[in-house]
Order: sequence, then structure tokens, then C-alpha cells
Amino acid sequence: LSKVNPLITEETNFQTILSETLNTDKSYLHDFQKIKHLSILKTKNKKFKLFTWFLPYENGTYNYFGLIQRCKKNGKKCELYYLESNAVDDNLLLNKKLAHYEWYGCLYYDIIPIEINKTMYYTLLGWDGNNNKTTKKIIDVLTLGKKTPPYFGANIFNNQKNRIIIEYSSQYSISLKYDKELECIVFDHIEPIDGVSTNNFNLYAPNLSYDIFKKTDLGWRLETNIYLNNNE
Repeated sequence: LSKVNPLITEETNFQTILSETLNTDKSYLHDFQKIKHLSILKTKNKKFKLFTWFLPYENGTYNYFGLIQRCKKNGKKCELYYLESNAVDDNLLLNKKLAHYEWYGCLYYDIIPIEINKTMYYTLLGWDGNNNKTTKKIIDVLTLGKKTPPYFGANIFNNQKNRIIIEYSSQYSISLKYDKELECIVFDHIEPIDGVSTNNFNLYAPNLSYDIFKKTDLGWRLETNIYLNNNE
């Protein structure tokens, strides 16, 4: 633990400095692009910015940190919400809505707004290095009410989950991205390489087909084992 503590102190200092900066006037205009390993997502309507970053450990695991800067109008009158990672079994999180202080920690790299029944949801694509054996890709949902704190997870997937967690062997890489033309989230279909080791994610790998979540008026509709050609 003595080897980790200096890193934790360093990360705490970074979060303090970032928080102080975000609490200054016109902080929403800062782009922070020169800060390594800091992911910043923002919406066109300038309602909020989502900051996430990570701390790698020597044992192959990671710790994740985040902030939501929510602004009332044109990047003004902002308030901060600190994201606190919640280490709980994945199966317990798939169907839960999570407050910002019990967040499923990961590094977000894309945000896709989707409006359902006049409610705006922000679908988030993320990466979790997890450990030396497996890696995870995350599809989560952020909701911000006008007078309520932000929360993660929403039942807008037709498989009745509040978030999607894709775990696979760290020996392989998979793609998870949003295709604007097709209006769908596309990701590699994974399965155990021996065909039988269900839920042993150390053995999960892509099989050259894809799964997609298609954007609809009712939410995201799952379609599996699709073969896409290079023109799609």
C-alpha cells in the first residue's frame, strides 16, 4: 500500500485543483485539452460537462474519478457533482439507478443524446481496464433533472437493463462506438472461445460479427450477431 499512497495523494491534489478551477467564473470555456488522460464530454446545449479520468495501479487494476459540471444557462451559474466509484458486483448494477456518489467508475469517451417521451437521456460509452485478465466496455445513461441531482442508469434498453457491461479477455480488443449515419451503437459480439465457458470472461473474445443498439422513439433496440460490410 505504501507504493500506492503517493499516487492517491497526487490524484487528490489534481481533483482539488480541477474543482477549484471549475468553480471560477467562465470556467466552462476552458477546454483542458493539454491534460493527459482527462476525458471531457459536453453537450451542444452547454448544460453540462462530464470529466472522467483514471489512476492505474501496479497490480493491473484502476481507480476512476469524475466530475459533472452542470450549468444553468450558456455555461453560467455552474454547480459541481463529484463522481464516487462504487465497487459492487456487476450483476447487482445492471438493473440499478445509481446516484453520482455510487457511480460505476470508468473512462467515458462518447456521449449520445436520446429523447424519449420528452425526457432527454445522455447515453455514455466508456472503458474500464478492470484488471490483468479482463477488460470492460460500458454503455451507461446519465439523466439530469432540472431540480434533481444527476443519476446514472435508465431502463431505455429493450433488454430491460439500466446499463450494459461488456466484459472480455484483455488479450483481445473490441470496438464500441456510435454510428451517426446508421443511428446505432455498434460493438463486437463476444463469446467464449471454447464455446462452453459461459460467464468465464477470461475466455471471451470477438467472433467477427456485431451487436447493435438501434436508436428508436422508445429507446435502444438490441439486435445481435449482425455481419456488417465495409460500406456500412
